[in-house]
Amino acid sequence: MPSHRILFALLASVACASSGGDPAAETPRPAPAPALSVAPLAGQKIPVLPVTYLIADAPVDEGLPVDRAARLTWADSLLGDALMARGPEVEWVLPPELRRVAARAPNLVTDPDRMGHSILRAERLERTPDPLRAYLRALAAVTNARVVMAPAAVRFEPDPVGGGVRADVVLVLVDTRNGAVVWRSHPTATGATPAAAFAASIARVLPDFD
Repeated sequence: MPSHRILFALLASVACASSGGDPAAETPRPAPAPALSVAPLAGQKIPVLPVTYLIADAPVDEGLPVDRAARLTWADSLLGDALMARGPEVEWVLPPELRRVAARAPNLVTDPDRMGHSILRAERLERTPDPLRAYLRALAAVTNARVVMAPAAVRFEPDPVGGGVRADVVLVLVDTRNGAVVWRSHPTATGATPAAAFAASIARVLPDFD
């Protein structure tokens, strides 16, 4: 079995929703999203790329920071907080530190905001294309990492059922040695606010207990 398939088997587990009673009487739930088991990653450094692809439909966008740069920073902060809270055994290297790394070694590391990693949102993409693959390999080498977390897409839209906000997130884990996508998940969740919906979507793939 290829090494990246073995790594995928170690990292990913499918979240199963239990049901009871009359299904027709239950509130519709989003489809299960593959969860990330952080145990195999304990003690490792994992760079977390910044969010660069964020779309918000009206009127949801009224609950977000006004300008695009502020929205992306806001999303980075929420994702970083969730990763550190639910996966403290992993040494997450968050976007602010990645930017400092790139600034110190501009000839080696591409600006993490300009790598073009939103391309990884394509569901059928199993291997990272160049030049992104080369960018991630260089970033991993400088940060002493093997895998990189890429938030490939974030979308907010009105929840047609509950009247709140629905958040759709695409998260990808890439093995920088061969460019393989070793884990991909597309969690969705709803909340009263964009922040609540985003946090709930991340919680779906980072459960309290493995």
